[in-house]
Amino acid sequence: MSDIEEKIKNIPMEILVVGAIFKQPELLVEYSFYIKSKYDFSDQACSFLYNNAEIIFQKRTQEFTQSNINLYMAEDKERLELYKKYGGWKTIEEWMDLASIDDFKNYFDTLKKFSLIREFHRNGYDVTKIINHSKFNVFTVEEVYKIVRSKIDRIRTVIMKDNDVHILNENMTNMIISCLENPDMGLPLPFPLMSDMIRGIRLRQAMCVGMLSNAGKTRFMFTIIAYIALVLKQKVFVLLNEMSILEMRYCLLTTILNNKEYSQLTGINIEKKEKEVTLGLYFGDDGKFIYRKKDNDGNNIETVEEFEKRLIENSTEYRSVKQVTEWIEKETEGLIYAKDVSMSYDDKSLNFEITKAHMTNGIDYFFYDTLKNDTNSLGEWASLIATTTKLKELSNQLNIYIFGSIQLTPDTVQIQPLELNSMNISASKGLKNILDILFLCKEINKKDYYKYFYIDPADTSGDWGEPPQRVLDLDKRYYCFVTDKLRSGAKKNLLFDVDLNLNCWRECGELFYK
Repeated sequence: MSDIEEKIKNIPMEILVVGAIFKQPELLVEYSFYIKSKYDFSDQACSFLYNNAEIIFQKRTQEFTQSNINLYMAEDKERLELYKKYGGWKTIEEWMDLASIDDFKNYFDTLKKFSLIREFHRNGYDVTKIINHSKFNVFTVEEVYKIVRSKIDRIRTVIMKDNDVHILNENMTNMIISCLENPDMGLPLPFPLMSDMIRGIRLRQAMCVGMLSNAGKTRFMFTIIAYIALVLKQKVFVLLNEMSILEMRYCLLTTILNNKEYSQLTGINIEKKEKEVTLGLYFGDDGKFIYRKKDNDGNNIETVEEFEKRLIENSTEYRSVKQVTEWIEKETEGLIYAKDVSMSYDDKSLNFEITKAHMTNGIDYFFYDTLKNDTNSLGEWASLIATTTKLKELSNQLNIYIFGSIQLTPDTVQIQPLELNSMNISASKGLKNILDILFLCKEINKKDYYKYFYIDPADTSGDWGEPPQRVLDLDKRYYCFVTDKLRSGAKKNLLFDVDLNLNCWRECGELFYK
């Protein structure tokens, strides 16, 4: 090996990187996207241990104990032989002792600098002057790149994590043929018109729905979450910073109890208000609520076990609800994940939680309620833009779908539903430019029902088989969804019949002014 080939290696730094990762595996969440074993490790032992650390973290466990690592290595004969060759757990333990988690950023930067130098050398560039420069030890990876920028743009693409340049007019015919086999449609929504309009819930998309405070934005979000998880059997991850985990469970149960998509699966067809569930109120078979027994002073004289036994004996409704909860527990095992981020919803924390869930649980569909700005960052307006930009970047980087609920400004109360636009978003108007899909939603005042009509494209009962114009029913509660941003098709304004007590959202059709 030549002298220059020795100088372009930094095996001690590679050891520190791998040691730190085994010491704190969650470093992989932030850095694994940028570390490329093929380029970044010149030492075979470092490359072997890093590659297996990634696999263990993503596919097996996030606890890197001696027993967990040894068990994994022993599962494959060839892998075990290499593990023993490189010193096994003893080597890992020594490397962990050498590494400092606080210095990992410096380790990483140095690792990337040397991998860049090696790639220059491999492609025939003379790196001698760079290596021998008196300030080489303090050069950053960007400074190394600038020295030879004109000759290595292509190399930088691979090493520095930039996206490659593509020629757009290539592979056009293959593209249309592939669409014949796999049309570019995402997961269907439980709302046919909306689903057709946005081409389903597609990966690499960032979508937001905005409503006034306390108007039901979380409940609408849960109609989609429940459908994806329980009907389509896809994993979802919910980040919460307003409602609690318990409140989310109530919302999920209410959604399953009262929507026909689930009654076909559970075999239970009832209506039950969320408030009644939270208060423990169930109708007996005589049509009256069954209450827990109390004495004259209001003290319970019946145990919970005795009360439930009486409910099971006398309330078909309670038995039905319990049957549904048992079905949910069985069906949602490993499908719906939730994390309360109310104590820390800065951009770095959101990035960490989303990336970790995607890496370790294979989750592609993420929901964030409610999208807020990083309070420790810039101004309120600019910060929310930055947070939304980060989420959109993550959707592209990880090939995932991100849904965010957002709050409209209080003065939106004074605006007619069909007049909603991105200027009505609380704290920030520029989100529209970042998102792929943006719906703004508002309840229609009953006194204004006469101003509107709607058309259901599936209704062919009109003249010549055309869908007739329908008026709004005064006995119903309606919400208007204005399509403020849609990259993939024509914008339509949709009408929903809503019952928040039951969390039922029924898509009626396209809404118009008379």
